[in-house]
Amino acid sequence: MKMWTWFQPVSFQVMWLCLILGGNDWLPLTMTIFALHFALSPTRLTDAKVLPLALGGFAIDLIMTQLGFYSFTAFPLWLLVLWAAFILNLGHSMRFLRRFKLIYLVLFSAVGGTYAYWVSWKFGAVAFPYEPILTLIIVAVNWSIVLPLCVKADAYIRRSAHE
Repeated sequence: MKMWTWFQPVSFQVMWLCLILGGNDWLPLTMTIFALHFALSPTRLTDAKVLPLALGGFAIDLIMTQLGFYSFTAFPLWLLVLWAAFILNLGHSMRFLRRFKLIYLVLFSAVGGTYAYWVSWKFGAVAFPYEPILTLIIVAVNWSIVLPLCVKADAYIRRSAHE
């Protein structure tokens, strides 16, 4: 269990960095880390049950792309893997978010989500065809809604899996 306590958050950060820097080209490495998550996780079956939540985040990013707010050099399959890895965090290293009052969770989500997309933009993983400040404001609004919903859905699914 102690190894898992360190592996899970560190592996997510490694995956995030690999996917942001390497995109689709680094999917084999990140998928190996993703498989290790399931090999080592003490809650692998429940983790699998929350994975469909990643499709919602991925869909929102694809809609943002279709609306012209994001641009990628190739279809960002890596983004689906990143969403899946992020969703898995909610039941592990980011479980603390469940204790936040809604207003604080909304604020944390808006700031944290915007920061992650800003860094991704600076690293060249995504382009913002419109004015970056406009795109980042929309990202903040999206994340202030999406992350609290994902936190609640993750908690519900995990709680239901143990009944």
